[in-house]
This record gives sequence, C-alpha cells and structure tokens, in this order.
Amino acid sequence: MIEVQIKTSLPDSCALGALNEILKNSILKVEGLTKINSNIKGLLNVKTEKVEEVLSNLPSYCEGVALSSQEVKVLIKEHTCLVAYPILESGCLITNAELIDRNIVWSVICDDNSFLSLMRRLDEAEVDFEIIYKGKPGEKSEVTYREEEILRIALEKGYFDFPKRIKLEELANHFGVAPSTLSEILRRGQKKVLEKYFSGR
Repeated sequence: MIEVQIKTSLPDSCALGALNEILKNSILKVEGLTKINSNIKGLLNVKTEKVEEVLSNLPSYCEGVALSSQEVKVLIKEHTCLVAYPILESGCLITNAELIDRNIVWSVICDDNSFLSLMRRLDEAEVDFEIIYKGKPGEKSEVTYREEEILRIALEKGYFDFPKRIKLEELANHFGVAPSTLSEILRRGQKKVLEKYFSGR
C-alpha cells in the first residue's frame, strides 16, 4: 500500500476552481470524489465566516447545507474533471484534495499496480503533475501540504521570532486569506507538529 501526494494545475473548466473563487477567504477541503459515468461528484467541507453568503452564491451544479455558523457542506452534483478522471480510473482512492492558488494537491492511496496505472493515465491525459510525496501510509506527518507551506513561510518570514518580524495581517495578505483563516491554519498545523514531536519522545 502506497500513499502519494500529487500536485497538478487546476484545469480551466474545473468546478473546484470556480468554487475557489466564490469561497475566497474560506478553508476548502475535498472530502470525497466519485465517478458516475462521465461525471464526477464531490463532497466539500468549507470553513467560513460568511455561511449565508457562501450558500446564496453557490452555482446551480452545487447544493449546500450549513453545519454551524462557520461550517458548510457542499455537494458538487455533476462536474467534469480532467485530473480526477485518470486518478479514479487508475484504481487509486482519493483521500483528500487541497486547492492552493491555481494548483490542486491530491492525496491518494494505491497499490503498486494502480500507481503505475495512475502514472500512465496522467501521461496519456497530458496532465502536468509533480509527485511531492510517496511512501507508506502514516510515515508522513499528518500536517497537510497547505499547513506545511504556511508554517514554513511563517518561519522564514520571522512570524515565530521574538519580537515578530512580520504580523499576522501581513502574512495573511501574502497568502490572500483573512487573518482569522490564517490564524486557524497556523494553530492547526502547530498542534499537529507538537503532537507528533511529543508522541515520539
């Protein structure tokens, strides 16, 4: 069994890209994708400070329900995705997908044969991709690619220095997210790093 993270560009016609624009300043996580005939259905979890605005701006191919004052579940009812097709058709299981700027980081679980099939299918579909992690499940930290990226840049820019060399608001502007959103991502990432550090002692 292999865990793989693959970074691809966001396809031009991708519903996730359109939703990413609508859901700016929100934390968007793909919780599941499945292929039915030639369509892809997807389930998203959205953390946002503007639940009503998100629900009222969803496109016709989506339906959403508020779970709380800051969380929404969104079902993409039908969508064509040139990247999700080869992943699902290869026999790999998509466990997560994160949108980062105009890229998607796909987390998949597969065996050796489905991994080889995935590589072949991505090449045949002319998908530009980069393998950013490949190993046994559980070897990689549970820190997501987005959390890792934000923690790394925050460290490089001096956010954790004393005194701080960059403020939360400036760092949030760098990533194009609200300060409250960035604060949540930082806290979540720090908690995972600390849990992993202390569990290994």
